[in-house]
Amino acid sequence: MNLPDPYIISICGKIEDDLNFKINQLSDAKKFSKILKEKNLGISSHTIARLFGIIKPFRTPYKDTLNLLSGYLNYNDWEDFCTNQTNIPFDTNYFLTEATDGFSLSVLQSILVTEDLDSLSIILEKSRNSADSKIMYSAAEMIGNYIRTSSKQKELLKLLAKSNIGQLFFYECFVDENNYNNYFSDALIQYYLPEIKNDYKKLFVYCFAIGQKANKQFQYSEHIPFFEKLITSLDKNKCHYHELSRWLECSIIIDGFSGILKKSFKKHINEILEQSKLLDHYESCWMISRSLKALLLFDLKIDILNHIELNDYIDQLVLNQKKGSHSIALYILQLYWIYKSVYFNHKIVYSPFRVATFLFQNQSDDKIVIELATASIFASGDNKKIMDANLKSFCNKMGAKWVLKLLYE
Repeated sequence: MNLPDPYIISICGKIEDDLNFKINQLSDAKKFSKILKEKNLGISSHTIARLFGIIKPFRTPYKDTLNLLSGYLNYNDWEDFCTNQTNIPFDTNYFLTEATDGFSLSVLQSILVTEDLDSLSIILEKSRNSADSKIMYSAAEMIGNYIRTSSKQKELLKLLAKSNIGQLFFYECFVDENNYNNYFSDALIQYYLPEIKNDYKKLFVYCFAIGQKANKQFQYSEHIPFFEKLITSLDKNKCHYHELSRWLECSIIIDGFSGILKKSFKKHINEILEQSKLLDHYESCWMISRSLKALLLFDLKIDILNHIELNDYIDQLVLNQKKGSHSIALYILQLYWIYKSVYFNHKIVYSPFRVATFLFQNQSDDKIVIELATASIFASGDNKKIMDANLKSFCNKMGAKWVLKLLYE
């Protein structure tokens, strides 16, 4: 498990002391990113949010990022910052919390591997006293990974759904897009939805279920009427970017199944672009990629390829990507962008990025599909025949119909 070292904990604390405010929310990360930009220190709000545990999972920042943060605090570089630190405060949450009888990741792990559900209730209660978001997100990742193969999966899901901290741990931190045997979407509807009051969290549930059924089974979801009723009372301006991107994706899916998308797709694209331009690079990638998949699903490939404004915007997102901000969303846009370049015979030199598997453990199927599709575009001869055959087989197995629509239809 990747946890921050003491020097990273230290620099985060010193930054907050200098700013005179805590970085606990995405809006705080955006505020700090803007301050850095004014000092010609370019670090995205997404990178800052991940560093401070707002976005999970924690990942050690690149050296360049640490150098910039050190420069903000008037040190020469990261080495200079570390050299000048004394009495680094080792947070006891990372070392032997078992002895203090507080919340412990090790105790949580022992509960999960033995499926000791009685003790899980106790440790979840202890977590209420932990204010460390990095610890909470690490716990979410741990539970999310164990729950997939647990022999007591249903019992565990029910228990988590009834606990406020359990909801944070699993449903709101670890979104399992792989969703094997529909366990995750079924759990959201059966266990989580009855326990929540917040309409924007309900929006996420319905959007996830609708998107899964459309993308993997190409079927109209029975939850669409509930979604349509719910959104009449919601404000898009109050949505988290993930909620909004799923909302727009579902609107496209509904028009697709209703047979009116050919007439309405330009309206959808205009709204997507309008909303995206209010977001940062990382958030915009999610906004565009989810809608792009939905449009491809309903045979609008040629229309999309010839939409000048959308493609100009995707060009900017792909070509202006930043080290350390890669996501499945950007991966999707890269695949589309490469295909578009080949389709129009653009003479552009570009080396596709590839990401480490552990970064997308709850989206591993999408990651593999995108990598096979990218390889298929570049392959030739026997390699091309093998790649295409295996890609089609895997896409059909995993329900990645949008990739088949992009490459072969």
